[in-house]
Amino acid sequence: ADKHQPGRLEAACARAAAAGDPSYRTVKGILAAGTEDTPVTAPSGDAGADPGRRPHCTLTAEITLGEVALCGSCAAARSTLGKGTAPAALTPGPAVDVLDWVTRSCLAAGRASRDLDAAVTRARSAGCTWAQIAGRLGVTRQAAAQRYGHQTAKRGLTS
Repeated sequence: ADKHQPGRLEAACARAAAAGDPSYRTVKGILAAGTEDTPVTAPSGDAGADPGRRPHCTLTAEITLGEVALCGSCAAARSTLGKGTAPAALTPGPAVDVLDWVTRSCLAAGRASRDLDAAVTRARSAGCTWAQIAGRLGVTRQAAAQRYGHQTAKRGLTS
């Protein structure tokens, strides 16, 4: 904490938490890369449907409470959201095919992995350091070099 200004450290901690990994190593990587003020983009897809937090969510909105749409089980489990507001019923939509969701997510993960590999290779070819890349990935410099170094070595870039 003595090495960095408190504002930078707080911003790095907030960025690491927003990225989902508030570990010391992630915060250190963010500070080393100077990316504590870079906004974390929200993940695409249905990130709000975290099965760990809402295992009984049906993923099909049944009611609205103002701007918020909830399935029946999430509406029953809510604590204060919309209390005092009359829920408006929605017409039933199609059920979510969770196996199709698995397939689509697997394909999207593969595309994202290939995109990330290409982006790291381009960053290295543009002269970016492993510390800079690691800061954007939210990992340590060593972890980034170990994960992506073999790809850049194949393309004639130095690790």
